[in-house]
Amino acid sequence: MSLVKRHPLITFFVLAYALSWMLESPLVFLRDSITDTQGLILTILASNVPSVLGIVLTAMVLGRGALKKLLGRLLIWRVNPLWYLLLVLGPAALVAGVVPLNALLGGPALSLGMPLLGIAVFLAFHIVPGSALGEEIGWRGYALPRLQSRMSALSAALIIGPIWALWHLPLWLTGEPGRTPTLYAGFVVSVIALSVVLTWVYNSTRGSLLMVVLLHATYNLPITLAIDDLGSRATVPVLLYFGLLVVAAIVVVIVAGPKHLSRKYSKQEEQGAAESGVATPPGVVKPTPA
Repeated sequence: MSLVKRHPLITFFVLAYALSWMLESPLVFLRDSITDTQGLILTILASNVPSVLGIVLTAMVLGRGALKKLLGRLLIWRVNPLWYLLLVLGPAALVAGVVPLNALLGGPALSLGMPLLGIAVFLAFHIVPGSALGEEIGWRGYALPRLQSRMSALSAALIIGPIWALWHLPLWLTGEPGRTPTLYAGFVVSVIALSVVLTWVYNSTRGSLLMVVLLHATYNLPITLAIDDLGSRATVPVLLYFGLLVVAAIVVVIVAGPKHLSRKYSKQEEQGAAESGVATPPGVVKPTPA
Protein backbone atom coordinates (compact mmCIF):
# COMPACT_ATOMS: atom_id res chain seq x y z
CA MET A 1 0.00 0.00 0.00
CA SER A 2 2.80 2.43 0.87
CA LEU A 3 4.50 1.67 -2.46
CA VAL A 4 1.29 2.35 -4.36
CA LYS A 5 0.78 5.66 -2.55
CA ARG A 6 4.38 6.75 -3.20
CA HIS A 7 4.32 5.77 -6.87
CA PRO A 8 0.70 5.74 -8.08
CA LEU A 9 1.58 6.34 -11.73
CA ILE A 10 4.35 3.77 -11.98
CA THR A 11 2.10 1.25 -10.23
CA PHE A 12 -0.69 1.94 -12.71
CA PHE A 13 1.51 1.56 -15.80
CA VAL A 14 3.25 -1.60 -14.58
CA LEU A 15 0.02 -3.32 -13.56
CA ALA A 16 -1.74 -2.26 -16.78
CA TYR A 17 0.95 -3.98 -18.81
CA ALA A 18 1.31 -7.03 -16.59
CA LEU A 19 -2.38 -7.86 -16.27
CA SER A 20 -3.39 -7.05 -19.86
CA TRP A 21 -0.46 -8.86 -21.44
CA MET A 22 -1.07 -11.88 -19.22
CA LEU A 23 -4.66 -12.06 -20.45
CA GLU A 24 -3.64 -11.56 -24.08
CA SER A 25 -0.65 -13.92 -24.10
CA PRO A 26 -2.78 -16.96 -25.13
CA LEU A 27 -3.84 -15.01 -28.24
CA VAL A 28 -0.17 -14.78 -29.24
CA PHE A 29 1.28 -18.11 -28.10
CA LEU A 30 -1.76 -20.41 -28.31
CA ARG A 31 -3.53 -18.82 -31.26
CA ASP A 32 -4.35 -22.11 -33.01
CA SER A 33 -6.03 -23.60 -29.95
CA ILE A 34 -8.03 -20.51 -28.94
CA THR A 35 -11.58 -20.32 -30.25
CA ASP A 36 -13.05 -17.06 -31.53
CA THR A 37 -15.29 -16.81 -28.46
CA GLN A 38 -12.40 -17.41 -26.07
CA GLY A 39 -10.30 -14.87 -27.93
CA LEU A 40 -13.06 -12.27 -27.76
CA ILE A 41 -13.49 -12.79 -24.01
CA LEU A 42 -9.75 -12.46 -23.36
CA THR A 43 -9.56 -9.34 -25.50
CA ILE A 44 -12.49 -7.71 -23.70
CA LEU A 45 -11.06 -8.55 -20.28
CA ALA A 46 -7.65 -7.14 -21.22
CA SER A 47 -9.13 -3.98 -22.72
CA ASN A 48 -10.91 -3.19 -19.44
CA VAL A 49 -7.79 -3.49 -17.28
CA PRO A 50 -6.77 0.23 -17.41
CA SER A 51 -10.14 1.49 -16.21
CA VAL A 52 -10.46 -1.17 -13.50
CA LEU A 53 -6.99 -0.24 -12.28
CA GLY A 54 -7.84 3.45 -12.39
CA ILE A 55 -10.87 2.84 -10.18
CA VAL A 56 -9.09 0.55 -7.71
CA LEU A 57 -5.95 2.68 -7.39
CA THR A 58 -7.93 5.90 -7.00
CA ALA A 59 -9.83 4.34 -4.10
CA MET A 60 -6.58 3.07 -2.56
CA VAL A 61 -4.51 6.23 -3.01
CA LEU A 62 -7.02 9.07 -2.60
CA GLY A 63 -10.09 7.48 -1.04
CA ARG A 64 -13.82 7.30 -1.64
CA GLY A 65 -14.30 11.00 -2.33
CA ALA A 66 -11.75 10.97 -5.15
CA LEU A 67 -13.30 7.81 -6.59
CA LYS A 68 -16.73 9.45 -6.62
CA LYS A 69 -15.25 12.43 -8.42
CA LEU A 70 -13.50 10.20 -10.97
CA LEU A 71 -16.64 8.24 -11.84
CA GLY A 72 -18.63 11.46 -11.84
CA ARG A 73 -16.59 12.62 -14.82
CA LEU A 74 -18.45 10.01 -16.87
CA LEU A 75 -21.62 12.01 -16.23
CA ILE A 76 -20.32 15.39 -17.45
CA TRP A 77 -22.57 15.76 -20.48
CA ARG A 78 -23.47 19.46 -20.29
CA VAL A 79 -20.80 20.74 -22.62
CA ASN A 80 -20.82 22.97 -25.67
CA PRO A 81 -22.90 21.18 -28.35
CA LEU A 82 -19.99 21.61 -30.75
CA TRP A 83 -18.19 18.83 -28.87
CA TYR A 84 -20.99 16.43 -29.75
CA LEU A 85 -20.62 17.44 -33.39
CA LEU A 86 -16.91 16.71 -33.11
CA LEU A 87 -17.68 13.14 -32.07
CA VAL A 88 -19.26 12.52 -35.47
CA LEU A 89 -17.75 15.10 -37.77
CA GLY A 90 -14.17 14.65 -36.59
CA PRO A 91 -13.75 11.00 -37.69
CA ALA A 92 -16.06 11.68 -40.66
CA ALA A 93 -13.75 14.47 -41.83
CA LEU A 94 -10.77 12.13 -41.61
CA VAL A 95 -12.63 9.53 -43.67
CA ALA A 96 -13.63 12.21 -46.19
CA GLY A 97 -9.97 13.07 -46.58
CA VAL A 98 -8.94 9.44 -46.92
CA VAL A 99 -11.33 8.64 -49.79
CA PRO A 100 -9.79 10.88 -52.50
CA LEU A 101 -6.22 10.30 -51.31
CA ASN A 102 -6.78 6.54 -51.30
CA ALA A 103 -8.11 6.68 -54.87
CA LEU A 104 -5.20 8.87 -55.95
CA LEU A 105 -2.70 6.36 -54.54
CA GLY A 106 -4.46 3.38 -56.07
CA GLY A 107 -5.73 1.95 -52.80
CA PRO A 108 -8.56 -0.61 -52.58
CA ALA A 109 -12.19 0.37 -53.07
CA LEU A 110 -13.77 1.53 -49.82
CA SER A 111 -17.25 0.71 -48.54
CA LEU A 112 -19.10 0.57 -45.25
CA GLY A 113 -18.93 -3.23 -45.20
CA MET A 114 -22.14 -3.55 -43.16
CA PRO A 115 -25.59 -1.87 -42.88
CA LEU A 116 -25.98 1.30 -40.80
CA LEU A 117 -27.80 -0.57 -38.02
CA GLY A 118 -24.89 -2.98 -37.79
CA ILE A 119 -22.46 -0.07 -37.59
CA ALA A 120 -24.48 1.46 -34.74
CA VAL A 121 -24.37 -1.83 -32.82
CA PHE A 122 -20.67 -2.15 -33.58
CA LEU A 123 -20.05 1.37 -32.24
CA ALA A 124 -21.98 0.65 -29.06
CA PHE A 125 -19.92 -2.50 -28.55
CA HIS A 126 -16.73 -0.42 -28.93
CA ILE A 127 -17.89 1.79 -26.07
CA VAL A 128 -18.84 -1.01 -23.67
CA PRO A 129 -17.82 -3.77 -23.10
CA GLY A 130 -15.19 -2.85 -25.69
CA SER A 131 -12.12 -0.73 -25.27
CA ALA A 132 -13.29 2.91 -25.04
CA LEU A 133 -14.85 2.85 -21.57
CA GLY A 134 -12.51 0.07 -20.49
CA GLU A 135 -9.44 2.20 -21.20
CA GLU A 136 -10.31 5.85 -20.68
CA ILE A 137 -11.06 5.85 -16.95
CA GLY A 138 -7.47 4.67 -16.62
CA TRP A 139 -5.53 6.59 -19.29
CA ARG A 140 -7.35 9.93 -19.19
CA GLY A 141 -9.21 9.70 -15.88
CA TYR A 142 -6.40 8.38 -13.67
CA ALA A 143 -3.03 8.90 -15.40
CA LEU A 144 -3.50 12.16 -17.30
CA PRO A 145 -4.44 14.47 -14.39
CA ARG A 146 -1.49 13.14 -12.38
CA LEU A 147 0.95 13.83 -15.20
CA GLN A 148 -0.57 17.25 -15.83
CA SER A 149 0.04 18.17 -12.21
CA ARG A 150 3.78 18.05 -12.98
CA MET A 151 4.07 19.21 -16.60
CA SER A 152 2.27 20.80 -19.53
CA ALA A 153 -0.76 19.16 -21.07
CA LEU A 154 1.13 18.47 -24.28
CA SER A 155 4.02 16.81 -22.44
CA ALA A 156 1.58 14.65 -20.48
CA ALA A 157 -0.19 13.61 -23.70
CA LEU A 158 3.12 12.77 -25.40
CA ILE A 159 4.16 10.59 -22.44
CA ILE A 160 0.89 8.67 -22.31
CA GLY A 161 0.81 8.22 -26.09
CA PRO A 162 3.70 5.76 -26.60
CA ILE A 163 2.92 3.94 -23.35
CA TRP A 164 -0.66 3.50 -24.54
CA ALA A 165 0.45 2.39 -28.01
CA LEU A 166 2.93 -0.21 -26.75
CA TRP A 167 0.28 -1.54 -24.36
CA HIS A 168 -1.66 -2.66 -27.48
CA LEU A 169 1.28 -4.64 -28.88
CA PRO A 170 0.02 -8.22 -28.15
CA LEU A 171 -3.07 -7.60 -30.30
CA TRP A 172 -0.73 -6.91 -33.22
CA LEU A 173 1.13 -10.21 -32.74
CA THR A 174 -1.87 -12.51 -33.13
CA GLY A 175 -1.31 -13.12 -36.84
CA GLU A 176 -4.71 -11.75 -37.84
CA PRO A 177 -5.02 -10.33 -41.38
CA GLY A 178 -4.16 -6.65 -41.65
CA ARG A 179 -2.13 -6.48 -38.46
CA THR A 180 1.23 -5.98 -40.11
CA PRO A 181 4.45 -4.37 -38.76
CA THR A 182 3.99 -1.46 -41.18
CA LEU A 183 0.50 -0.78 -39.96
CA TYR A 184 1.60 -1.10 -36.33
CA ALA A 185 4.28 1.56 -36.86
CA GLY A 186 1.60 3.87 -38.21
CA PHE A 187 -0.66 2.88 -35.34
CA VAL A 188 1.95 3.95 -32.77
CA VAL A 189 2.26 7.39 -34.35
CA SER A 190 -1.52 7.73 -34.59
CA VAL A 191 -2.05 6.77 -30.94
CA ILE A 192 0.37 9.50 -29.87
CA ALA A 193 -1.60 11.96 -32.01
CA LEU A 194 -4.89 10.66 -30.60
CA SER A 195 -3.52 11.10 -27.09
CA VAL A 196 -3.02 14.80 -27.88
CA VAL A 197 -6.53 15.14 -29.31
CA LEU A 198 -8.18 13.34 -26.38
CA THR A 199 -6.22 15.46 -23.90
CA TRP A 200 -7.51 18.55 -25.70
CA VAL A 201 -11.07 17.26 -25.44
CA TYR A 202 -10.64 16.28 -21.78
CA ASN A 203 -9.24 19.65 -20.70
CA SER A 204 -11.57 21.70 -22.91
CA THR A 205 -14.68 20.00 -21.46
CA ARG A 206 -13.40 20.42 -17.88
CA GLY A 207 -12.62 16.76 -17.49
CA SER A 208 -15.54 15.05 -19.22
CA LEU A 209 -14.65 11.38 -19.53
CA LEU A 210 -17.94 10.90 -21.36
CA MET A 211 -16.73 13.03 -24.29
CA VAL A 212 -13.36 11.27 -24.30
CA VAL A 213 -14.92 7.79 -24.29
CA LEU A 214 -17.30 8.64 -27.13
CA LEU A 215 -14.58 10.19 -29.31
CA HIS A 216 -12.28 7.23 -28.66
CA ALA A 217 -15.01 4.90 -29.92
CA THR A 218 -16.00 6.95 -32.97
CA TYR A 219 -12.36 7.38 -33.97
CA ASN A 220 -11.70 3.62 -33.74
CA LEU A 221 -14.78 2.66 -35.75
CA PRO A 222 -13.52 3.44 -39.30
CA ILE A 223 -10.21 1.66 -38.63
CA THR A 224 -11.91 -1.48 -37.37
CA LEU A 225 -14.40 -1.50 -40.25
CA ALA A 226 -11.60 -1.08 -42.81
CA ILE A 227 -9.41 -3.84 -41.37
CA ASP A 228 -12.34 -6.23 -40.94
CA ASP A 229 -13.50 -5.60 -44.51
CA LEU A 230 -10.16 -5.38 -46.34
CA GLY A 231 -7.72 -7.37 -44.18
CA SER A 232 -4.17 -6.96 -45.45
CA ARG A 233 -5.40 -4.62 -48.23
CA ALA A 234 -6.36 -2.01 -45.61
CA THR A 235 -2.80 -0.71 -45.23
CA VAL A 236 -3.05 2.31 -47.56
CA PRO A 237 -6.40 3.76 -46.38
CA VAL A 238 -5.66 3.11 -42.72
CA LEU A 239 -2.21 4.73 -42.93
CA LEU A 240 -3.83 7.72 -44.62
CA TYR A 241 -6.36 7.90 -41.78
CA PHE A 242 -3.51 7.81 -39.27
CA GLY A 243 -1.64 10.53 -41.14
CA LEU A 244 -4.61 12.88 -41.24
CA LEU A 245 -5.06 12.40 -37.49
CA VAL A 246 -1.46 13.54 -36.98
CA VAL A 247 -2.25 16.68 -38.98
CA ALA A 248 -5.33 17.25 -36.81
CA ALA A 249 -3.25 16.87 -33.63
CA ILE A 250 -0.72 19.43 -34.87
CA VAL A 251 -3.55 21.89 -35.57
CA VAL A 252 -4.92 21.29 -32.06
CA VAL A 253 -1.56 22.12 -30.47
CA ILE A 254 -1.20 25.29 -32.54
CA VAL A 255 -4.73 26.52 -31.82
CA ALA A 256 -5.15 25.39 -28.18
CA GLY A 257 -1.57 25.89 -26.99
CA PRO A 258 0.76 23.28 -25.47
CA LYS A 259 0.44 24.34 -21.81
CA HIS A 260 -3.24 23.54 -21.31
CA LEU A 261 -4.35 22.16 -24.70
CA SER A 262 -7.41 24.30 -24.18
CA ARG A 263 -8.18 27.88 -25.10
CA LYS A 264 -10.77 28.34 -22.34
CA TYR A 265 -9.88 26.18 -19.34
CA SER A 266 -6.80 25.15 -17.41
CA LYS A 267 -5.47 21.61 -17.66
CA GLN A 268 -7.17 19.16 -15.33
CA GLU A 269 -4.97 18.22 -12.38
CA GLU A 270 -5.40 15.83 -9.47
CA GLN A 271 -4.73 16.96 -5.93
CA GLY A 272 -2.06 14.80 -4.29
CA ALA A 273 -1.42 13.05 -7.59
CA ALA A 274 2.24 13.84 -8.17
CA GLU A 275 4.67 11.19 -7.07
CA SER A 276 7.18 11.61 -4.24
CA GLY A 277 4.89 13.97 -2.37
CA VAL A 278 5.12 16.88 -4.79
CA ALA A 279 2.37 19.35 -4.00
CA THR A 280 -0.22 19.92 -6.68
CA PRO A 281 -3.02 22.41 -7.28
CA PRO A 282 -6.63 21.62 -6.33
CA GLY A 283 -8.44 19.00 -8.35
CA VAL A 284 -11.13 21.38 -9.54
CA VAL A 285 -9.49 23.99 -11.71
CA LYS A 286 -10.80 27.46 -12.36
CA PRO A 287 -11.46 28.61 -15.89
CA THR A 288 -8.92 30.92 -17.47
CA PRO A 289 -9.61 33.61 -20.03
CA ALA A 290 -9.97 32.41 -23.60
